[in-house]
Amino acid sequence: MGGSICCLGSINADITLLLDRLPERHEKLAAQRAAIGGGGSAANTAVWLARQGARTRMLGWVGNDPLGAMALRDLAANGVDTRGVKLLPVASPFAVCLSPPDDKRIIFSPVVEAAWTPYDAMSFDEDVAWLHTTVCDAELLARARSLASARAFAISLELDGRYDPAFARAANVLFTNQDELARVLGTEDPVGFIAQRHKDDAAVWFVTQGEHGVCVIAAGEVSRVAFPPVEPIDRTGGGDAFNAGVIAALMSGSNAKAAAAAGLKLAAQAIGRLGAR
Repeated sequence: MGGSICCLGSINADITLLLDRLPERHEKLAAQRAAIGGGGSAANTAVWLARQGARTRMLGWVGNDPLGAMALRDLAANGVDTRGVKLLPVASPFAVCLSPPDDKRIIFSPVVEAAWTPYDAMSFDEDVAWLHTTVCDAELLARARSLASARAFAISLELDGRYDPAFARAANVLFTNQDELARVLGTEDPVGFIAQRHKDDAAVWFVTQGEHGVCVIAAGEVSRVAFPPVEPIDRTGGGDAFNAGVIAALMSGSNAKAAAAAGLKLAAQAIGRLGAR
């Protein structure tokens, strides 16, 4: 796996509650298990990449507080380079992750207007081979595309419930979830929509479908890869681990379908434990 990988985006703390069911209205419900640890989609992917042996650098920010310190310790303990993480005089973000059987619900703390923009992080190591980002900003992606063209690195984007045709022109790889994509597109067949709309684009789409696996869309063609057998405990970080598995496999020379299988294998590991990592 040549070159380093930069992950640009969210870093936060996760409070994960394993439930046997979601509470009813006005009901107080005891969790079966609980965990507090590092989280954030981009940070989770960085950790899973580092665990596979990739040289991984995190780009983002945390607050200068105990939660931010915990998030940085967790990244560093997993081998992620945190020199690109900025400490800001604000509260660190956190998420409460509710994990009942076969489901997940995530609630984020209020967004802080931090004195930081993703543009602050748009300087990369000389040997960067891949930029993975969860920041869906057209101007930032255009800037990243310009850098990528000059320095020959690939870009992957986690759409996180967003859609813009320009994203497919900026990124080499796009990750999304079928339920989120269906909501934002307003269609019951988001895979068919993407296959038709982006059949002339070079980007490869990976549309995850929960326990049903993933659809890989390239040049208008759709391939399906099944999820390996697994007894899920907590689905919180499955998608982030999937992204890491795909990126690592593509960087090692795998084709898109084989990379999807590698991503699902890593996702199966992630959902077999409590917490996103």
